[in-house]
Amino acid sequence: MYLKLAPTISRKRPVSGYQNLRFLNISASVARPTPVTTPNTSFVEELKKVRELRLLEGDSIGVRAYSTSIATASDTEKAAEVSRLPGCGLKIAELYQHWREHGSLAEAEEGSKNERLSVLKLFYDIWGVGDTTAREFYNKGWRDLDDIVEFNWGHLSRVQQIGVKFYDDFKLKIPRPEVEEIGNIILGHAQAIDGGYQMVIVGGYRRGKAQSGDVDVVLSHPDETKTLRFVEKIVRALEKSEHITHTLTLSVRNSERGQTALPWKGEGRHGSGFDTLDKALVVWKNPQDAKSPHRRVDIIITPWKTAGCAVLGWSGGTTFQRDLRRYCKVEKGLKFDSSGIRSRSDGSWVGVERDPELGPAPDMVTAEKRVFEALDLPYRPPEERCTG
Repeated sequence: MYLKLAPTISRKRPVSGYQNLRFLNISASVARPTPVTTPNTSFVEELKKVRELRLLEGDSIGVRAYSTSIATASDTEKAAEVSRLPGCGLKIAELYQHWREHGSLAEAEEGSKNERLSVLKLFYDIWGVGDTTAREFYNKGWRDLDDIVEFNWGHLSRVQQIGVKFYDDFKLKIPRPEVEEIGNIILGHAQAIDGGYQMVIVGGYRRGKAQSGDVDVVLSHPDETKTLRFVEKIVRALEKSEHITHTLTLSVRNSERGQTALPWKGEGRHGSGFDTLDKALVVWKNPQDAKSPHRRVDIIITPWKTAGCAVLGWSGGTTFQRDLRRYCKVEKGLKFDSSGIRSRSDGSWVGVERDPELGPAPDMVTAEKRVFEALDLPYRPPEERCTG
């Protein structure tokens, strides 16, 4: 059942650029374009290196601060201008000037030579190992993958064991043509089950990256009964064709709650919205090529009524998604996640993708655009959501 739009949602013409100055302090990255390539792309890459060092050291505040700076320090070519950007200030301006003079950042260079940080990064790059676990491994005296296999193999989770086994394969980037090939194979198997399925390849690929670390696809069908527990069917089909070699995670949480948006639990309660759709996180390999590397693939299933939220939730950079959720909370009194939108006042679902006159969206990208419009935001193509 489609609910009427909440009072906080309107269909008025969305704002553009910095026209609404509140974005400067609240949600800068949802108000302006952040393309994948800018005049300061190499500077941003240096900031990302520093952010990763802070992550490995467990500095969550530094990680968040650098994430905000990365999302804004893109287009200007003057240190004085950088200092006035949201989330930057004098420190980032000084780093920017250093980069202009030396082509790198001192902290990034020092970090690359630090043996401890190099080992932490090695462990952190294991699929299924976060920064906290990486530090735990290091503190136990382990220094390479062989140490983990020798001293801890039996205590690793199955996902971590697979991450170690295919470590070198998972480190290889996936070029765009291969991402498209994998997506088309998944869609082909879905349409062999029912011809009405549609798919959008999301993640870094949709933001225009030349190479991806993994492949993320969102599948949906206009008939809601076709998406109920469909993730199990598509995984079985791809296992039978030998494209899926291992299933890391298979979740039907959305189907189990009737394919409705994640319930709003109120302030002070925590839960992951990014994670609430039916999905399968799998290991993929081309069965026709024994020498092809194993790839990481995520298959996400969404009901049609919230397909736009799903595509939006899986398409933006980390800071864009954070700012979008914050904007919805502060400006609209809403809770946004990839499974839909709910009112923070009473927890009711807010349907924004069904046009009162035109009905359901004809495709998933149109549905995504309707979400932007309903939130009074300018539509940003995914290539402009590269906030890092």
